[in-house]
Amino acid sequence: MLALSAAFYASAQTKKYTNHNEFSVITYGPAFLESGFGLHTFHGLQFHENIALGFNTGLDRYPVNDEGSKWFLPLSAKVNYVEFPDRKRSFFAGLDLGYSFAFLNKNLSEKNLKYEYQGGLLVNPQLGWRFKFKNSSKYWSLAAGYRYQQYSRKDSYMRPSTSLPDTNMGYGTTQIDKKYDLHRFTLQVGFGF
Repeated sequence: MLALSAAFYASAQTKKYTNHNEFSVITYGPAFLESGFGLHTFHGLQFHENIALGFNTGLDRYPVNDEGSKWFLPLSAKVNYVEFPDRKRSFFAGLDLGYSFAFLNKNLSEKNLKYEYQGGLLVNPQLGWRFKFKNSSKYWSLAAGYRYQQYSRKDSYMRPSTSLPDTNMGYGTTQIDKKYDLHRFTLQVGFGF
């Protein structure tokens, strides 16, 4: 990340700043059952007339079976490719690769049980169309993609003491790491310049 930031700073004098903000529907598939959402903002530099490279961040909410909704703060490097940047309509493709932080989820701490969430890898390719406003560099976009999100939950259970009556479980702490791999379909509407 530091090397990428240094490259941005060094080339900022000759490269053009670009921004793209998106609202996403995150779902299991086209039925939109148990859908989540995402809000993302991309800030980057136009390294070539077709290619922009930068950082993407935002907020994601995923419904997870029997686990409720999970919230993530993604931070990723992103590359955007636009086929015909000067035309009114153009095909574009994007790829995010990064990490999502899970600290927005409430960790549980009860008498015998604790669990805490940890973030994980994020991969998000997308394909779509962008439509320029008349006589302007501003545009709106419509895209579809695939979103892969990893996260984990560490459970710690304190077993009762042997000095308690009617227990044969013993005592101590048991830890279980549960890993989750979320595979989602996304639809995105965006605005950029």
